[in-house]
Amino acid sequence: MLNQTSSFYGVDGYSKRQVIEIRGKVNIVSRTIFLFKEAMIIKKYYIPILFVLIITLFSGSYFILRVDNISNFVVILLMLTLIFLSPVSIYWLWIRPRSMSKLFVYLSFVLCLGASYLIIPFTQKDFSDQILVWLLPVLEVSIIIVVVYSIAKTIIRYKANNNNKYNDFLKVMRISLEPKLGNGFILEAVLTELSVLYYSILVWFKNPSEELEGSYTYHKSSQIKMIVILFSILIAVEGAFFHFLIQRWSDIFAWIFTVLNIYALLYMMGLYNSVRFLPHFIRRDKLIIRLGFQSSIEIGIDNIESIKKARESEFGVRIPKNTYYSLLKIDTPEFELNLKEPTLMRGSYGRKKYVDTVIFRADEPKKMIEEIHSNLNFFDND
Repeated sequence: MLNQTSSFYGVDGYSKRQVIEIRGKVNIVSRTIFLFKEAMIIKKYYIPILFVLIITLFSGSYFILRVDNISNFVVILLMLTLIFLSPVSIYWLWIRPRSMSKLFVYLSFVLCLGASYLIIPFTQKDFSDQILVWLLPVLEVSIIIVVVYSIAKTIIRYKANNNNKYNDFLKVMRISLEPKLGNGFILEAVLTELSVLYYSILVWFKNPSEELEGSYTYHKSSQIKMIVILFSILIAVEGAFFHFLIQRWSDIFAWIFTVLNIYALLYMMGLYNSVRFLPHFIRRDKLIIRLGFQSSIEIGIDNIESIKKARESEFGVRIPKNTYYSLLKIDTPEFELNLKEPTLMRGSYGRKKYVDTVIFRADEPKKMIEEIHSNLNFFDND
C-alpha cells in the first residue's frame, strides 16, 4: 500500500505528471542557458570572421577581375557582390550584435562602393560606370527619404517629450535621438554639438523667467561670466591676428582657423547660457548637479551618505578620479556630498565615470542644503 502511494505521488508528494513537467521546465531552462552561452562564444569570433570574409572577398575579386578574357557577366556579378554582400556582412557580424546605430550601414555601403570601384581595372570601368549611373540616383533618393523620415520622426518625438516642463533640452534630445543613434559616442557627440548651437544661438529666443520649483542656480556668484568674457575677447583678437598672418601662406588654412575660432566663441557663449538655463535640481527622490552642458550627475536622495562643507581647492592639485568637481577651479567650492554607492557622471562627448564624491556650489546654498536634508529625513522616516 505504501509503495503504491509513493508510486502515485512520485517524489516528495508530487504526482508523476508534476515531476515530469518540472523536469521538462528544468531541461528547457538548461537548454536555453546552454544556447545562450554558445551564442556568446560564437559572438567572440564575429569580428575575425568578418575580417577574413572582407579580405577574401576583395582580394579574390581583385585577382579575378584581372584574368584575361573575363566575361562581362562575371564583372557585373563581382561588382554587385562587393557592393551589397560586404555591407550586409558588416551589418550582421558587427553592427547588429552590438546594437550600433543603423547609420553605420549607410556608411559601410558607401565605403564598400568606393573600395569596389578602386579595385576594378581600368579596362572594366565602363561596366562599373554603367552600374553607378543607375545605382547612385537610387542611393541618393533612398538617403534623402531616410533622412527626411528620421527628421520628421525626431521632431514628433521631440514634441511629445517636450511636454514635460521638467525635461531640459539635453534630456529631450537624448530621448528623441537615442532610438536612431544608439547609446554610444555618436549620440554623445551629436548631443554636445546640438547643445553648443542651441545654448549659443537658439536659447536667446527662450524666456528664462520661469523658475521651476526645486531648481537652484549657481552662476550668479560664480566667476564663469568673467572667464567667458575674457576668453571670448582673447579668441576674437587672436583669430583676427592669426587669420591675416596665416593668409600670407594659405587662404584655405586661414579660413579654417577662423571657422574654428568662431566655433570656440559659440562654445563659450553656449557654456555660459547653459549654466544659466541648467540649474541644480532637487525633487523628492533625486538630486541633479550640473555644470552647464559640460557635465551632470543624477543622484538618488537615499544614496547620499553625508553632506559637509568642502575644503578650498589648492591650485595645481589634481582632482581625484572618484570625485565630480561641478564648478570652475577658480571658484570656491562650498559643499561635498559623499555617496553610499558610486554613481555615473556624464560629460560632454561621451565622457563617463563613476564617482562617490560630488563637490559643488550654489547661489542659495543654505536653502538648497536645507531642502536636501529635508528630503533625506523623509527617506529616513520611511
